[in-house]
Amino acid sequence: MLRNFLKTFQETVYNERYSTRGALQQVDPRVKLLSIAALVVSAVAVRTITPLLILLMTAFAFCASSRIPLGFFFLRTTIFIPIFAGVISLPLPFITPGVALVSLEYGNLAVTITSEGLYRATQFTLRVWACVALSVLLILTTRFSKFIEAMEHLRFPRILVTMTAVTYRFIFLFINEAYRMALARESRIIKRLRWRENVKSLANMIATLFIRAHERGEKVYLAMIARGHSGTLRSLHIMKCTKKDWGFATISILICLAMLSVEYLRLGV
Repeated sequence: MLRNFLKTFQETVYNERYSTRGALQQVDPRVKLLSIAALVVSAVAVRTITPLLILLMTAFAFCASSRIPLGFFFLRTTIFIPIFAGVISLPLPFITPGVALVSLEYGNLAVTITSEGLYRATQFTLRVWACVALSVLLILTTRFSKFIEAMEHLRFPRILVTMTAVTYRFIFLFINEAYRMALARESRIIKRLRWRENVKSLANMIATLFIRAHERGEKVYLAMIARGHSGTLRSLHIMKCTKKDWGFATISILICLAMLSVEYLRLGV
């Protein structure tokens, strides 16, 4: 079971399979990063549902143009964070004052669901969903190496760029290490263990993995220092913006303006 979980987690983290084909894959990663960041900021700025629905439809349209399976993208953007956001916003219909839609009474206890609270819960969930969908779209359509290069060219803090690059690369190393440890543990077990013994064994394995991670990190740091690493990630690839890049940036800006216009002109709900 643990081995299956590790394999599933590795497949979830690995995002290179869709990063070579499609429309968004051909866009300069710097332009893509800034454009999607602008869309996310617009999603945070609006306070009505209609602009968020426009942004969600835009995300799924970008997904279709990028040749990413819509079913895979839908599950990827709804399984974790949006469902969690829905659970967080669940109390809002009950605690927000407003026009009562449903009122239930049981003895001295009265529960009321208001339209304003239901609206706020829907708004919060859609906002989180839109931001997550755009972030996942950026990750799926961009090779990680290109993403790091874009961060470097956009003058992100060097420590942030370095830590992001090292963390992503070492995730798979430690997943494989944990997989081998789980496989070795299962090969030594003859009978089925009790749940307490399973928890104890899992805790020991996690502690051992943390120790190995610390040791590996120290070795890699010393190796980088010995090879003269100065904190700058160098690349021979030269990034140049083309007409497609400017076209995508223009489309993103127009979508942001459309969202803000719908919001402040009160054209939607």
